[in-house]
Amino acid sequence: MFPFVIHQGDFIIPTFFFMVMVGVLILTFYLYFRAPKLGFSQVIVLDCGIIGAIFGILGARIFHVFFEALWFYQEDWTRVFEFWRGGFVSFGAYIGGSLSVLLYLRLRKVNILAYADYIAMAVPILVMAIRVGCLGAGCCYGKPTDFFLHFVFDHPSSDAGSKFPGVSLHATQLYDFLNGLFLLIFLHWRYARKKFDGEIFILLFGMYSFIRGMIEFLRGDRDRGLYFDGLISTGQITGFVLILICIAGYVYLWRKVKNKEDEETNHE
Repeated sequence: MFPFVIHQGDFIIPTFFFMVMVGVLILTFYLYFRAPKLGFSQVIVLDCGIIGAIFGILGARIFHVFFEALWFYQEDWTRVFEFWRGGFVSFGAYIGGSLSVLLYLRLRKVNILAYADYIAMAVPILVMAIRVGCLGAGCCYGKPTDFFLHFVFDHPSSDAGSKFPGVSLHATQLYDFLNGLFLLIFLHWRYARKKFDGEIFILLFGMYSFIRGMIEFLRGDRDRGLYFDGLISTGQITGFVLILICIAGYVYLWRKVKNKEDEETNHE
């Protein structure tokens, strides 16, 4: 498609990186301007945006290096720092960004779960931006298909264009974009109706992991890490673990609120 926003000699701005930064900026400023109305600190929101972006990129890179192409980097470890060549895993970004933000919120001694819900409500904005970047870069592409909804890549600098030039591929980048759009709408709707702090954060990871896991079956980029003769991917394994954690977390927090309500009823 369009792997580079700018490519003038040695000056290169990859589409993927550009869209990640666009997504981070939109997400951060959206939360920043809404924060006062919902009782959150704009300073903390800005800090979370910066911290989440830095550790999200690091997490995405670490996941790629150790779970997708360790053999490649073992040949020459300096390749780890060649970010412009690509090699990032979205699950690593979400996990790395989330853990760093949660740690920061803990250090600031604020209501961690309340802030986590507020931020999680808008994280699908970043999901959508990343998938636009993937479409431009020609990564995270689908398997060859005759389905009417498909993409064709022919740019030799893109992953899909170099491996499947001119071939109709499942529009997995679009499917993931629509996943983000659905979550953005649903989580905003649910935020006003949530039963306890932490619910939106849990729903984000649980629902994203499940839908993403289904889309993974249509992916055609085998270098993302496949196991059991290509039956499941690294993303599906990570997503399955996250779903189990989310289920356990949801049950724990729901019971905690329920027990508190029962105690208050008994005292009355």
